[in-house]
Amino acid sequence: MNFYRKILFTCALFVFSQFKGQNQTRYIFLNTMPGRSLVLARPSTYNRNFFEDVIKKVNAPVNLKLRLGISAIFDFLSTNIDSVEKSLDRFMQVSQETKTPILINLDGINWMNARPDLWNWWDPKAKGYNPANKKNVEWTSWDDSSAIKISWRNWGTQFRVLPAPNISSPAIIGVQIAALKRLVPRIVKWYNSLPSQEKYLLGGVKLGHETSIGVNAYYYKKGNRYIEQMPYNTSLDPLESYNAEAGINGGVEQIGYAAIKTAGIKDKGRITAADMEQVVHNFLDTLCKTAFRLGLPKNIIYTHQGGTFAPWEKHLSFSAAVNDFSNPGWSFYSTDPNTAGDLGKFLDKRSTRGWAAVEWWWQGADKNEWIHNLQTTLKYKDCRFLAIYNWETLLRMPNDGIEAIKEVIANWK
Repeated sequence: MNFYRKILFTCALFVFSQFKGQNQTRYIFLNTMPGRSLVLARPSTYNRNFFEDVIKKVNAPVNLKLRLGISAIFDFLSTNIDSVEKSLDRFMQVSQETKTPILINLDGINWMNARPDLWNWWDPKAKGYNPANKKNVEWTSWDDSSAIKISWRNWGTQFRVLPAPNISSPAIIGVQIAALKRLVPRIVKWYNSLPSQEKYLLGGVKLGHETSIGVNAYYYKKGNRYIEQMPYNTSLDPLESYNAEAGINGGVEQIGYAAIKTAGIKDKGRITAADMEQVVHNFLDTLCKTAFRLGLPKNIIYTHQGGTFAPWEKHLSFSAAVNDFSNPGWSFYSTDPNTAGDLGKFLDKRSTRGWAAVEWWWQGADKNEWIHNLQTTLKYKDCRFLAIYNWETLLRMPNDGIEAIKEVIANWK
């Protein structure tokens, strides 16, 4: 074999190694709201009944190029990890039994109720108390004297949540890695045991549910006083909520100082979108690298970056979701990806194939508009799937959405 043939042969082997067995199936996933039909702390709820009910209600034809699947979120710090393992095992088992593709969402940031040892730095009478936990939560200045005790979230309505975590904290990152080391090998074992003709059942493993700073856990000015003075009364809580028009701080108190300082990016001055992007990128990169090294193929791993929405120039770019160990993913609400800021720019620059609308809701006024919205997203560049949030919401709507899903799947080529 001459020199040039060796070069071509080596290149061919590289390409083959990157994409050998790559699942080229596309999907529409229906995400189920945590705690509704499937309850993480009760593994018995992960059974055939829910799967079969969804498949029956949609009644989509089988299309090998675009399949209907079910998505579920495993908030692994919200309850006992043993229950999470059992629920995950059952979820995969029922997928194989019913031949229903699944999207597995592993999240350790939005709900950390089971780990007060990470965030309780202020209440010696409660579980997990340790003043050093100030390093694991966000601050409103460059030192931990401004550590927060509470945050707020608005997923339709505002409610209180635990203090926003410092996603650069070694302790916070450590528990993510520890959980992945328990959960990912189970997924890998199951996936590797699937016959080749059933590999399509694992549509993806999503990591970092809307990872961002100050979006899903924002903080009001002098917010600690609300939990100090009114720990069980929310009636006087501020109602301004997060305002996308206001820029990266959402019009509320700026946080992110802890993560940016811990990451070694800066320890003084004004926080910028670029600072936040670096922190978010580092966090997602660590999760994906861990999952990849535990045996998950790159084409199955998806990130989920938050903080990307209009007005695009005022918020995080789409760059933070892109790394060498996964396919990137973002949330899209009533958004055409063709017009989504710098999305195309970063999709064109990445080293991996595929991307996904890992959280999606673009409601149509009628069935035809639903069809247009679904197809527009799936046809943008190399979109591998969209995950509709949520199945329970879709059920409460007129039947146009479900009929559109059925028709899009039936006609996809």
